Amino acid sequence: MNLLSLPFRLWRVLFGTPRSFTSGEKFEHYTRKYLFTSSRYELLQKTHGYRTKNKHYVPSADPDFKFRDRNNGRIFYVEAKYRSSFFKGQVKWCTEKQLSHYRQRNNECPVFILLGTGGHPDQPAFVSLIPLRSAGFTSLFFSYAEKFSIHPRRVLLSKKLWRR
Repeated sequence: MNLLSLPFRLWRVLFGTPRSFTSGEKFEHYTRKYLFTSSRYELLQKTHGYRTKNKHYVPSADPDFKFRDRNNGRIFYVEAKYRSSFFKGQVKWCTEKQLSHYRQRNNECPVFILLGTGGHPDQPAFVSLIPLRSAGFTSLFFSYAEKFSIHPRRVLLSKKLWRR
């Protein structure tokens, strides 16, 4: 066992799921409940949750969701990221390694970054849906994310998704 991982393991045993994972799972639940509902988008794949990752699983570098648009049959990925706020006007939404994996997936079918900020993970104050091809960096400025903003409590219509 790596000595550096010992405090993390102890924390997990004592307190359960780390807060960052809980926030992410809440935002993913919000994503399905309000924006990409099952009536409009068929869920084809979802990444494993924190508790699943602690059991026997095959790791995945895929975005959080893979959907099929029920309106036109098009398949796409969504990477859902919640951050409490922008810091100095920007937010880091992924690592270089993650961005590289998402770019590979984007060659198959479109990948979108769903960025929620402010409020709570299950009720973000600001939501933006950015095509990966328009987000070439691991950080995003608010002024840029604002151009792709969507209503935080309305189902995302197919025509609005594909106009991005």
